[in-house]
Amino acid sequence: MTYSNCMTTSDLFLRSCRRHPRKTALIDGEHRYAYSELNDQCNRLADGLSERNIRKGDRVALLAKNCKEFVISYFALPKIGAVLVPLNHRCVAKELEYMLSDCEAKALIFEAEYSETAKPLRDLLPGLAFVSIGKQVGAIGEDFDGLVSSGKSTEPGIESAEEDECSILYTSGTTGKPKGAVITHRTRVWCTVNMLLDGSVETDGISLPGGPLFHTGTTNIALLPHVAAGGTIVLVPQLDPVRIAEAIQREKVTHLVTVPTILHTMLVAGVFDQYNFTSLRNVYYGASTIPLKDLEKILSLFPGVRFYQGYGQTESTQLTVLKPEDQLRKFGCTGKAHLLVDLRVVDESDEDVSPGETGEVITRGPHVMKGYLNLPEANQESFKNGWFHTGDIARIDAEEFITIVGRKKDMIISGGENIYPREIELVLNGHPKIREATVFGIPDEKWGESVCAAVILKPDETLTEEEIVRYCKENLASYKKPKKVIFCQSFPRNATGKVIKEKMKDMALSKKG
Repeated sequence: MTYSNCMTTSDLFLRSCRRHPRKTALIDGEHRYAYSELNDQCNRLADGLSERNIRKGDRVALLAKNCKEFVISYFALPKIGAVLVPLNHRCVAKELEYMLSDCEAKALIFEAEYSETAKPLRDLLPGLAFVSIGKQVGAIGEDFDGLVSSGKSTEPGIESAEEDECSILYTSGTTGKPKGAVITHRTRVWCTVNMLLDGSVETDGISLPGGPLFHTGTTNIALLPHVAAGGTIVLVPQLDPVRIAEAIQREKVTHLVTVPTILHTMLVAGVFDQYNFTSLRNVYYGASTIPLKDLEKILSLFPGVRFYQGYGQTESTQLTVLKPEDQLRKFGCTGKAHLLVDLRVVDESDEDVSPGETGEVITRGPHVMKGYLNLPEANQESFKNGWFHTGDIARIDAEEFITIVGRKKDMIISGGENIYPREIELVLNGHPKIREATVFGIPDEKWGESVCAAVILKPDETLTEEEIVRYCKENLASYKKPKKVIFCQSFPRNATGKVIKEKMKDMALSKKG
């Protein structure tokens, strides 16, 4: 087994294959692969794709849930220098066409259940090759298993450099069209090192990705660091509370990486009382705010489990971590910068703000993407003076803990005052009758913008708009209180669980009053 002169995704994977050849690397239902067996599958897929003219630098898209074929593809493509483009399986054909065309994908690997979504792409993108995972009536393209079987098990021997592209990750697209963030091997490796230093990743760990693998946070926290450490990955295709709980109990999972929405559904479903979670050592969550009442309940249920909260972006990977000892003491914060992350909170002149003040989070270093694909203007706007400007507004305290207060784009300017939605959301989410709240700005003839709150009440609870406004007035400056409140059964979300505020605004404007 040979290694390149630099550190790449393949190097991290191959080192674990060499050190732990017989150790279980991957569990997907009844399928179990030792590291040597997983590497064999990856080599065969890499060779099969190479024989079908996939070359170094070619983009290969992947449309799949959390399955063994996703992981095999993730580690196979770097072996031939190909670039992985993971896609959100909730997208419709028109959305997929945009991303596939934008990145000039040569092939699409997709689960057969998405055949009806993939079929229109044959006419829209005639040069695109199709590979189907699983057999289904009407499935198109070459069979994934057949492609793997046709390949050789020897290492492809294609050298890659740290600065070479390894992935293109499309942003959530909560506003406008998604942007392709170009990720290099250096970015992946640097993020992995940060997690190994700050995330309690262990060689005997068994990690369950409780979020979609097409999301950068899941692969960067739940997958690659644990593989680099020689751990085991347990996959659950359907991310519902019962299946996650069953897998944790059955496989004795030690590390769960998920989002607050999943933790909430597990609480509501009562699975923490019905299944054995004694194997759990670490829970890592992020992507959105966890309600204080949920956190307090889960911490009381699992006093010996270490909880971490992470904050990052598709473009800049993981930036901060809130460690176990600070979960309640610094609730609302997203933690401190990872050990190898250079991060600042600055004003409009890129000068550091004082403790307690708000500003934009900027960062620099190898953990940051190479840039946005085909978007020179967006790159020019985001990269200034050697720093990547995240667009996130935060407050930094005297201990250098970061608290995200909102997106620069989401900031509400009402009567000349800057209002940050997240500050109001934290107050509303602390109300005993409110399950979840989201806040955004809507047009106002007098003030320019006004605050609108959307709330989901707990079962069998009632609240009026006047009571909610009064509660906010008691806990916030008066100008921050909502002028309008709408009551919802659910919120529209993207695949990472984030509320799509543009849709919420449309919903609010469509309601009179």
